Amino acid sequence: MPSQAGPPPAEPPLTEYEPEPPAWSAAARFPSPRAALGHVAATAALGPPGLRRSPHDNSVWALLGPGQRPGMPLVAGYGGTVYLADTDGVLWPEDRSAPGARPAGPITAVIGWDGVPLAELAGHSPVGAPPHGLREIAVLAPGALARWLLRRALATGVDTTFTPVERVGPDGRTDTGWLLLRLRATDGAVPAGLVEACGRLPGTVACRPADPDCRVLIDLRLRLPLEDTLLLDEQADGLHVVVECATAGPPWRWQPLGKPAAGALLDAGPVLSTAEPQRTAVPVPALGPPLPVRLVPSPRAPSRVDAVLISDAELDGLRRFLRSRPLHETAVVAFGPGRHLVTEPPGLLESLPFGICVYQAGPGALYLESGCVLSPPLPDPAREEVLGLGGDVIKVLCRDGAWELRFDEVRPAWQLWVPRAPVFATGVSQSARELLGRLARLAPAPEPAAPAAVRTPETERRRLNQAAMEHSLRGEYREAAELLEQAGHFQRAAQLYERAAAQLDEAR
Repeated sequence: MPSQAGPPPAEPPLTEYEPEPPAWSAAARFPSPRAALGHVAATAALGPPGLRRSPHDNSVWALLGPGQRPGMPLVAGYGGTVYLADTDGVLWPEDRSAPGARPAGPITAVIGWDGVPLAELAGHSPVGAPPHGLREIAVLAPGALARWLLRRALATGVDTTFTPVERVGPDGRTDTGWLLLRLRATDGAVPAGLVEACGRLPGTVACRPADPDCRVLIDLRLRLPLEDTLLLDEQADGLHVVVECATAGPPWRWQPLGKPAAGALLDAGPVLSTAEPQRTAVPVPALGPPLPVRLVPSPRAPSRVDAVLISDAELDGLRRFLRSRPLHETAVVAFGPGRHLVTEPPGLLESLPFGICVYQAGPGALYLESGCVLSPPLPDPAREEVLGLGGDVIKVLCRDGAWELRFDEVRPAWQLWVPRAPVFATGVSQSARELLGRLARLAPAPEPAAPAAVRTPETERRRLNQAAMEHSLRGEYREAAELLEQAGHFQRAAQLYERAAAQLDEAR
């Protein structure tokens, strides 16, 4: 009898393939994320390096394996430094004989630092105007802004679809108040005015999709030196990512909550019928969270220089610079928490070779970095309420921070190098006293002369100068010019009258 065949042997369970970690044998330190981005773009053909964020400063480290060694000569061109691991795993500079060469620590310590996603590094790419002739764009917008954009896109005849999405924060929390709009031109390109509106609204991000599934969305303003495929290869966890300008924060991730639907569903007109209309359940997202006030570059921003913001480390350089220049006669310094504002009534600070140039934006003593505007835009009443203007404070906003200074801490610039008056010798010597006694016996004392005319007290002149400086810091140039004219500073008063006239032209 033929023997009965038993059950087939059980197959071993499938296990997920886990590649072994790369054998990192060197590292390159770059002083900034943009420098690291340039080197990664230049050596993309050699494979992805291990990018790490230094916990000590703003530098980015790239772990290099044997495959990346041909790209080491390019590190210095991007301002970086190459470190090689010895047999004990300690990183040493490539040239150990160089003066001051010291080890950077074990390579295992660098491996343990937080990784830097390539999408975050790409956010430091150069920024420019959105390109022309786009046939498709993707817009992420919160709440009612998405509905307004959708209606405007439908009015221009652009094919529009929307998808409800949720934003995933770094801590895993989600925000469902967002829509993904995809605008496709049926003939030609998406109108340039519509593209500009999508990127100008507060909270919206106008992007170009790197792939049909929108796994990676790239801000239209970014000029990436990398191929989009490198960013797509990094997205393997199922979430989608938005590569936005680095000034707007780190890249954020999102995931869809449904399938794409026709844009007309959110902007349908009333159905004039006796029958019960068929309704489609469409989620209407709520208004997004409050938007932080930040500075963004804008070609419409004033480029003039009304003052310069300097750091503590630049005070000594300011002292040496002003000591030999006539600017110190009128310049004043408003001292603050680690940043100090240097200004003077005529506004002649363009020659200062360091610091951040700012302009008087108003109302009051509000200064913004030159070439930048507030985002979202704020009218004067909103600026006073949100930024806390008025009183005896000066507010300065730059792209890397905001500072509050007080009028009580404003000092003339010449006090930077004259901390105290010299000691003067007083009295009359014994020899001179004897000589004066003999002269008094030989010649009678002269009759006292008539008192001279009383001049303007110096204290009044100082009061007028101080008041003029405060009016100038608040942008009240006409009032400052009148006070300087009373103090006798006619040239400076004339310069401020010119600034007041220019201010009226800008207001028109």
